[in-house]
Amino acid sequence: MVFKKILFGMSALALATACTDDYTDWAAPQANDAVPAKTIECTIAAAQDETFVLDNIADESVKLLNVTLPEGVSTESYNVKLTAEGANYADYNITADAVGYVKVADLQKATTEMFTKEAVERTFSAIVSTTVSVKGQTSTAGIQVESDPITVKVVPLTPQFNPFIYFIGATDGWQASDQKLASPAGDGLYTGYCYVADPNGWGLAFKFQTVPGSWDNQINAGTFTTKTGVTGDDNIEVAEEGVYYFEVNLATASITATKVTTMGIIGEFNSWVGDVEMTWNATDFCYEATDPGITASGWKFRMNNDWAINLGGSLDNLTNGGDNLSAVGTTVKLYPTRKTNDNIYCTVE
Repeated sequence: MVFKKILFGMSALALATACTDDYTDWAAPQANDAVPAKTIECTIAAAQDETFVLDNIADESVKLLNVTLPEGVSTESYNVKLTAEGANYADYNITADAVGYVKVADLQKATTEMFTKEAVERTFSAIVSTTVSVKGQTSTAGIQVESDPITVKVVPLTPQFNPFIYFIGATDGWQASDQKLASPAGDGLYTGYCYVADPNGWGLAFKFQTVPGSWDNQINAGTFTTKTGVTGDDNIEVAEEGVYYFEVNLATASITATKVTTMGIIGEFNSWVGDVEMTWNATDFCYEATDPGITASGWKFRMNNDWAINLGGSLDNLTNGGDNLSAVGTTVKLYPTRKTNDNIYCTVE
């Protein structure tokens, strides 16, 4: 429990200025005694020791503080300054009403902006302050009250994510948002490939949209606290034209872009050693290979001569680490950007 004492009072000095026949010593004016300062006591404490799990709170507001003010002392609201180690901001202020309730939406916003959207417990140190008024006190300035630190623990709402986010940028003159990344688990981790180009000399810049064609809730460089392989404050930018493999995690506010230096085919036909390099077709947004030598005994696509990203499974739905492919043909085309399909897919003819 936090315990605060407040001293208040008024000192009034009345100078005697009466005019009489007697001599008055103006150097020693009469004065009234100062009104003694009074002491009032106020307690401000956390309303509960348990963690505030916002998924479990149905009401719009939740009681954050237990506050006791003496009779004749009142306030309209309290400022709650939240601080936390490792947070994105030095502090964050929310408002509690006169009886200590805060809006759940304010707790949610404070937690996710100071940290991330992950539904994990966050611990804050909160200092509560307010200006109280005292019945009978003529001062209009009020009296400032500030608490000692209070510990507040919050688990934010479980985030809800769309299945796709959509790339839009200089590649197509900021007109189309038809390349997309997918989050199959619905956990806010989006992966996939996008072609970044600059045909108009506008720079290798882009953003993502949660709804294609809509700038509401756009995903720009400022969305991310951790950026690898990209730069920028508003537009997201890369250093070189090309196809990039993206990992965009909206739950942790991080983005990683890895340039595809090679996309190859590897399999039993070449003893799983080395890669048959494919060529990027910027018109059709696909990688192509002619006469790669593939056989029905098994093969896969591999990025940058490394098994970290390898595509297999079925021709119409390629996934990282998927099963070996067995289709046979002389022309292989890989469509990695989901530009015309919700899946990464390939054709073999």
